[in-house]
Amino acid sequence: MSAINNLGVRVWRHLLFVACCLCVGAGEVAAQGVRISDADVSLADLAVVSHAVKEESVKMQGPLMPGVRPRAGRHPLVKLTSYKRTPDQLMLEEAVYKEAARYGIDPDLVFALVSQESGGRLNAVSPKNARGPLQLMPGTAARFGVRNPHDAKEAVRGGVAYLVWLLDKFGGNVSLALAGYNAGESAVDAYWQGKTIVLRDGKVINRRGIRTGGIPPYDETENYVRRIAERYRMMRAARAGR
Repeated sequence: MSAINNLGVRVWRHLLFVACCLCVGAGEVAAQGVRISDADVSLADLAVVSHAVKEESVKMQGPLMPGVRPRAGRHPLVKLTSYKRTPDQLMLEEAVYKEAARYGIDPDLVFALVSQESGGRLNAVSPKNARGPLQLMPGTAARFGVRNPHDAKEAVRGGVAYLVWLLDKFGGNVSLALAGYNAGESAVDAYWQGKTIVLRDGKVINRRGIRTGGIPPYDETENYVRRIAERYRMMRAARAGR
């Protein structure tokens, strides 16, 4: 677990800048190339990560003041569902705040992910056997020490650890981390580097060696990244209006 916890130290500075870019009021998310101010989200833009802008963003961050951490405090939650929350959902919220604070990331990003994955349902099971509120595949659950993906605390602990691992792997790029969460990090690697990858089960990814900037050209994944970005923006807007 110490190795996983250390991931947050290396990624939270990157995430602070990117999360700020996703905030309401921003006409475009420059560092990610994702426009989320309204419904006009360009799927082409989703796949573009400008190296120059990324380098500039790193320079802009600079050293943070001692003790300054990204926002991870408790605030009234934008509901994950349209109906009254159950004790299980309240437990889920507590787990999200706890794990977000552990890594110093914005809990709204996690809530947006949970909402997209399962709508906050602990008993969710997908046709591909992804389970729980974070829809962890059996291999991913085992990889991050989750024995019961339907348990709120375990699921969020493993799901957030995986998200942070992806953020660390892709240099704090939220769009690529989300794409990896949906399609797998190997798919993002393949389209990020423009190379063909053959998985252990024989599946071939990016057979033509296309370079997209990282987000695989799958409708499901492109829509997945866009919807989470939009949901995150709306959550931030709702909080700002309180």
